[in-house]
Amino acid sequence: MARRSVQFWRIEQLNGDELSRPFPARRVVEVLKKAQDSATDRHFTSVDGTVLLAQAVASSPHPVLLLDRVRDTNLPSVGDALGRRKPLPLAPGDHLLETTYFAFLKRNVIAVLTSGNGPRASRMGEYLGGMLGLEPALVPVVREDIEEILTRLEVSRFEFALPAERLSGKLMEGEWADVLESASRLMNEGTFRISLSVGRSGRAEDKQRIRDRIQQLIDLFRRAGSVEHFDYVVAEGKDSLTGDREVVDLLKERFVSHIEVDPDVFNDPQKSVAEAIAILNKQARDNEAFFARTLPDVKGPADSSLVPDIVAGGMTAVRDALAAAALADEAAAGGAGHELVRG
Repeated sequence: MARRSVQFWRIEQLNGDELSRPFPARRVVEVLKKAQDSATDRHFTSVDGTVLLAQAVASSPHPVLLLDRVRDTNLPSVGDALGRRKPLPLAPGDHLLETTYFAFLKRNVIAVLTSGNGPRASRMGEYLGGMLGLEPALVPVVREDIEEILTRLEVSRFEFALPAERLSGKLMEGEWADVLESASRLMNEGTFRISLSVGRSGRAEDKQRIRDRIQQLIDLFRRAGSVEHFDYVVAEGKDSLTGDREVVDLLKERFVSHIEVDPDVFNDPQKSVAEAIAILNKQARDNEAFFARTLPDVKGPADSSLVPDIVAGGMTAVRDALAAAALADEAAAGGAGHELVRG
């Protein structure tokens, strides 16, 4: 058996605004299915060069999408029984697909069935933005009292550790990506540990500035979709309400289910989809009471008008077409649109 995790995220904002209505997930599934049936190119390239491809796989009882990271470079090798290496047997035009499954639940919760190599949850936000013009802001669903504790914590130390063989800048974003990528070049076995602390000396205002910076880095760390890959993640500080010292285990704060799966099933593209849908639907049923108790209710119907049909090239192609049309109109008008209006 192999171990996988189901992470739970919530869509808190859409296109920069607080989302108080249901996210139009069924409409997203509908337009993706329509694009699949018409063979519309659905590939999207992120700013860092990662190629993503989504597919609608279920609409009931919960909309389910899979998101593939498409790879055609730096591919792994195949080894025979004697360990002799040979290239992956890919036909011309084939790519390696690394998959994550997403189920859209009540209260704008997304259940994310992950593997070690599939795209992080934030990649779904990138894909929906690039292909459909949607910009969902995802926040992790956490245990019931962790936000309250962290809000009160005057942090003095943040520390994490992970096995050296897992070191990769792909686990994190921003400054943390640079740190982990650099560390991966320094060591390939043992344990990598890093600790940030305020220190004992210095002026009060300097210490507060360091605390604020550590808090920013903790927030960035918590929003990453790969915290479960770490062995140890803690924040320590003084509870501003009680004055007590608190140590918060950030690995245990997220609401993450760890499940055992049959690796043979997940190596079969058809069986893996059915198994993933079954796992995500069970997680939705098992945790519905927790979400109802800890998350705000969402009222009203979803606004399906927010979701356009997919076009090849996504929103970049749409913007380019609009810009070209505007230039054509401007040329036809003799450039009058740029004339100053004088009184």
